[in-house]
Amino acid sequence: MLLLLLLMLDVREALDLAAKQNPEVLAARLRVAENEALAAASRSALKPQLNGCLQSAYQVTNLQGIGLAIPGLSERIGPYSTFNVRPQFSQTLFDASLLSGTHAARERARQSAEDASAVRERTLAAVLQLYLQAKQADSQRRAAAARVETAQAVLLQVKETVNAGTANQLDMARAEQQLEREKTVLIQARRDRDTLTTLLVRALGMQSADPVELSDLPALADPPTTLKAALETRPEMRALAARRRVLELELQQASRQRWPKLTATADAGAFGSSPSNTTSTYVVAGTAIVPIWTSGRMDYEIKAARLRLEQWEQERRQLENSIAQEIAQAEVERRAAEEAGESTATAARAAREALALARLRYQAGLTTNLDVVTAQGNLAQSEEDEIRTRYDALLARARQARARGSVITYFAQP
Repeated sequence: MLLLLLLMLDVREALDLAAKQNPEVLAARLRVAENEALAAASRSALKPQLNGCLQSAYQVTNLQGIGLAIPGLSERIGPYSTFNVRPQFSQTLFDASLLSGTHAARERARQSAEDASAVRERTLAAVLQLYLQAKQADSQRRAAAARVETAQAVLLQVKETVNAGTANQLDMARAEQQLEREKTVLIQARRDRDTLTTLLVRALGMQSADPVELSDLPALADPPTTLKAALETRPEMRALAARRRVLELELQQASRQRWPKLTATADAGAFGSSPSNTTSTYVVAGTAIVPIWTSGRMDYEIKAARLRLEQWEQERRQLENSIAQEIAQAEVERRAAEEAGESTATAARAAREALALARLRYQAGLTTNLDVVTAQGNLAQSEEDEIRTRYDALLARARQARARGSVITYFAQP
């Protein structure tokens, strides 16, 4: 089933396969899953924690350190063995900095999802461009194959006239030279087509040595492309907005490090000199931690967070300018290609007619084969120009769809 799909590949199928199997798209989705897992881990830090403790140790105790002074006894006792086993419970009651960090982790997961969407759109745009370039190469191959057939017919016509004594060997040499030239062009066109289809298959995340046949292009949509709509729909802009929320929360997290942190801890277990000689003990405690002096660390972290926000503003301006440039350039390229396409199509039709007339004049003995060879060369150039301008317009439309933020808008709605 997969083999059949590769043998006849529709452009919509190609985009669907790229969205599902392209390695870069899959890697972006894994990054989303990773950031979602990190966000969940960050939220877990606010929830109750339970640990088990098993300790066997030798220690020395200073009685004066715990407020005991017994005459006649040394202030130091030990070393003696201790054994301690207990579960330990802890719960964060209030940590504003940690809470901001948890929100930031959640926003990073959202940003990674938008980044994945941007990767997907870039990949689809690249696949669509490869598909169109492969179709262009295939059109050039078909045109070259038709010209080879024409050159063979011309050579046969020249041979007949030489045998009839109305032409010379110079006409024969010209016809043979033109045939070999057209064969060379056909070989190069086949090479370009095969190379581009191979690149296309690899971009789809597939490996195959089988040749790929590309289906005809479907009807194309022509929705308007405005800067305002593009800024609202481009996943890069949505990812940038999510990044701003992350940076704001990071600044909040850095600023809230000065706030007090409240935790509650409790444990209960057995303590003694050995596992067989223990007494049950427990501890319940509440702890408040207030940073007093951190050698400027918090100030520098707050400053760095503010600078990252300023950098974000420049990134936003740069991205908006880039999108505006993409839209304007694609529109200019499309209009120019469509206008040139009308002229090149007319020129190609005229070149085909000129070749047919040159062959008729040669057959009637009114001219030499030089006019026929010249007409063949003009036809080759005209057909190349016609194919190039036609696909330049299609590629420009593809770039417009990419600039709009959704490659699928390249196609007309059913």
